[in-house]
Amino acid sequence: MTRCTRWFQLALGVVSWLLVATVVYAAGTIIKQRPPSALRQCSGDTLVLAVQAEPPVGESGLRYQWYKDGVPLTDGGRISGAQTNTLTIVNVVSTDAGVYTIVVTTVPSGATEEAQVQVDIAQPVQVTQQPTGGTFCAGQQVTLSVTATGSIDGYQWYHNANIVPGATEASYTMTATPADSGEWWCVIISPCGNVISEKVQVQVSVAPQLVTQPTDLAVCRGTSFTLQVEATGTEPLQYQWYQNGTPIAGANQATYQAVATQTATYTVEVSNSCGTVRSQAVTVRVKEPPQVTQDPQGGNFPLGSRVELSVVATGEPPLSYQWYRNNVPIAGATSPTYVILNLSQSDEGDYFCVVTNECGADTSGVAKVGLTGITEYVVGHGVILRVIAPHPVTGVATIRFQLVEEGWVRLRVADLYGRPIAVLQEGFLPAGEHVQRLDAVALGLAAGAYVYEVQTATGTVRQLMVVAR
Repeated sequence: MTRCTRWFQLALGVVSWLLVATVVYAAGTIIKQRPPSALRQCSGDTLVLAVQAEPPVGESGLRYQWYKDGVPLTDGGRISGAQTNTLTIVNVVSTDAGVYTIVVTTVPSGATEEAQVQVDIAQPVQVTQQPTGGTFCAGQQVTLSVTATGSIDGYQWYHNANIVPGATEASYTMTATPADSGEWWCVIISPCGNVISEKVQVQVSVAPQLVTQPTDLAVCRGTSFTLQVEATGTEPLQYQWYQNGTPIAGANQATYQAVATQTATYTVEVSNSCGTVRSQAVTVRVKEPPQVTQDPQGGNFPLGSRVELSVVATGEPPLSYQWYRNNVPIAGATSPTYVILNLSQSDEGDYFCVVTNECGADTSGVAKVGLTGITEYVVGHGVILRVIAPHPVTGVATIRFQLVEEGWVRLRVADLYGRPIAVLQEGFLPAGEHVQRLDAVALGLAAGAYVYEVQTATGTVRQLMVVAR
């Protein structure tokens, strides 16, 4: 046995491959170089099968005959070299596939030797159905597929120019994530040249999720308020706000603003092509401004009496109160009820209360407070008799009176029945202003009501006086 290295050249159309093989043959072997045992050729190419043979010693020549599937070939049409060491078939078609055999016969002895090769005619790939992209939702099962005919050795899917590991079938199924968005295509691997499918766009959308919820509010009636929600997800996101379960017309933004007119419950729905999420329910409570529902009641009261002025109001607590007398705030009068413990002439006037809270203010009606039986001065019988001051009397006080003309005068203090208690002044006085000091303690006047009076030749004028202890 002799071992040697032989070179086989197989010309396929315009492309040539140089095949190297190690052949072991015995001395006297006719065929020195054989074609490969199997060969794949692309449809439309040129098939060239060749052997190299030498006649053994003592033989003068060789004859050749090519067979396909046992049938001898003849030259003609696309076939040439059927009886030579090189068989050529141009523009091969699928029916050219088969087992090719060459029989080499020595001349003159007629000894034969043959070689076989299995020829497969590969068909070009044609894509009959392209992959289809589209918009999908995260978590959805997405299948990309391609359909092709021809000789196919395999598939490889690509995403944004990157090989997708394991995606080596005609169909590729994945659980979609946002990272899967982009351009997808498939390379169909074929011995006659790889074919690339159409590139399709895959968009993976994410359902809405709430990042920030709206919150409860308490606002004053008539003021504006704002509710807001923050959501993530694939745009566009649609918003719909609800009041007490009813959609609010035109409330289609992440922020809802309105004027507070009633306490209500609000929610918002956020949606896109992949789903809808609803926020928690929040309450917008309307805080009421003050409203006076009962005004204070005034009137004329006896000197020294206890007078209560009250107001009733509703509204958002806390309510604040401020009483006024003759449009001037009364210091410390900040309760729903204002009490005058010992009514005097200086307490007379117009009283009202202003009720306030954080939402506004309301003013009560006016209550007029006056004294019964006491006027600022009394005129008669040529005398102008003024109110004693201070009044009510707690100690020393001053009585003022004016005489229109000179004459006899008696100034005295009496009880309410007219019984004299003390004469303060008596005699002939000139016309004009006169002042008389009164000391209630020195006179022993107990708490109560009295009169002080001025008598003249023509009559008496008197005023009411209250002594307080």
